[in-house]
Amino acid sequence: MSYHRLSTGEKVFTVCNYIILLAIGLLCLLPFLTLLAKSVSEEAYVVSGQVSLWPKGFQLKAYQVLLSGADFRTAFRNSVMVAACGTAVQVFFTACVGYAIAKGDLVGRKTINILYVFTMLFNGGMIPTYLVIKETGLINHLGVLVIPGMVSAFNLILVRNYFESLPHSLEESARIDGAGNLTVLFRIMLPISKPLLATIAIFSAVSIWNNYMEPLMYLTKKDVQVLPLFLQNVVAAANKNNMENPEQLANIASETFRAAAIFVSAIPILLVYPFLQKYFVTGLTLGAVKQ
Repeated sequence: MSYHRLSTGEKVFTVCNYIILLAIGLLCLLPFLTLLAKSVSEEAYVVSGQVSLWPKGFQLKAYQVLLSGADFRTAFRNSVMVAACGTAVQVFFTACVGYAIAKGDLVGRKTINILYVFTMLFNGGMIPTYLVIKETGLINHLGVLVIPGMVSAFNLILVRNYFESLPHSLEESARIDGAGNLTVLFRIMLPISKPLLATIAIFSAVSIWNNYMEPLMYLTKKDVQVLPLFLQNVVAAANKNNMENPEQLANIASETFRAAAIFVSAIPILLVYPFLQKYFVTGLTLGAVKQ
């Protein structure tokens, strides 16, 4: 087995690539490091602007107050539940629809494709959508963040292209053995589509977790509040006495509390991504390029 020896130019190019990618990675981490440093620093240092990437006067009061607050716990629980259920529902239905419209013999296939792509460019508008949501009884119900987005048009295109790129012999051999459409989908197509499913799961989870406008319009009660709304209330609160536990917050800079809330809200996505990252590039490439 022969190995290709890199030339001097290739070595320089490779080293430059590593340096540039490392620098970009560090730049992406800077906001998180700044938030973490502020959230564990003393009030005097934060208010005076002395905290950048390294904390000063280490303390965990902001996290103690944050995690002990009923509003935060409710918002965090609701966000986790909505993200988990919404991602599962969106991946399932997007995969089912994608498999259906990838079949060349489906009646009305082109029309269905056009209707889904049309929603990427146009929508009914905010007021008509609100009226539909209201009439269906989803106001102040967490289902409003899951049901309307059961199928993502962008993810659907990835899934459709992926299924179209698979060899037809896979399905034909299964049908010779007597398998129907559901058997082919759940026992053959989906098991070999893990990279693609993991990719659209990441897209769906991040989109649902960061969703702000829909909760703002449809969720007005505290018991259905989600993290984006909680963070907006924290960031917009000019008076600390308007938040929970004012006697405890008296010793914590409002900026420190905001940093702690934002940092904690980002942790779940940061924890989930590494487990799906190995599928990300492969799934995105397979779904985006039709072979």
